[in-house]
Amino acid sequence: MPMMQAWRGVLGLTEDFDDLMTMNKVGKVFTLPSIVEALIKRFADLDAELYLGWRSDLFTAFRSIHFGAQFNEFANRLSDSLLINIRFCAHELDKRAPEKVVSPEDLATLREAAWTLYEAVLASDLPPHLFRYLLDYIYLILSAIDDYNITGATALEHALNAAIGTVATDRTTAAEVQQTSFGERFWALVSKVGLLLQLAKSATELAEGVQKLLPNKP
Repeated sequence: MPMMQAWRGVLGLTEDFDDLMTMNKVGKVFTLPSIVEALIKRFADLDAELYLGWRSDLFTAFRSIHFGAQFNEFANRLSDSLLINIRFCAHELDKRAPEKVVSPEDLATLREAAWTLYEAVLASDLPPHLFRYLLDYIYLILSAIDDYNITGATALEHALNAAIGTVATDRTTAAEVQQTSFGERFWALVSKVGLLLQLAKSATELAEGVQKLLPNKP
């Protein structure tokens, strides 16, 4: 099977999914070994040399990827022993640092809410800096949802932290956004992300927590 077609299948993409976007997603797969390495090294009782010995072989396999080639030129380099060693890492990390799991149904609902808000902001006449602020953070959430099958909940956590963190790093813009017609909808969306990541018992609790971080309206 051609490399591009096979990767679309691996990543659950449609056959007509854009080639450049497919390559972008494959690039995100390339980042996963470094993430696994960082997680394994958090635990002093895990021998990194033993658990991460597969990285060099996987790096060699990644180097063989050419998007005009056949997929088996890559797949044939993934030996059973390499995959088993990766499973050992997965087994340990699942016990010690389990990821939060979000159901496909919840992801779909969240994506619909994010995309609806994105389109509404896109059609608005907000000042450029507020327009950019909202679109940037909503798009970050959308990207995290679309990459969930690659990055898991980690990207959603990063999107949530980035949105909430901006209240501290750019309080003026955050306050202005809050005063627009999109302010409450945007922070409600952020709260939904936090709820899916099990950071509070209810969306209301999260929304109230976010509101406390925001500068007060004049």
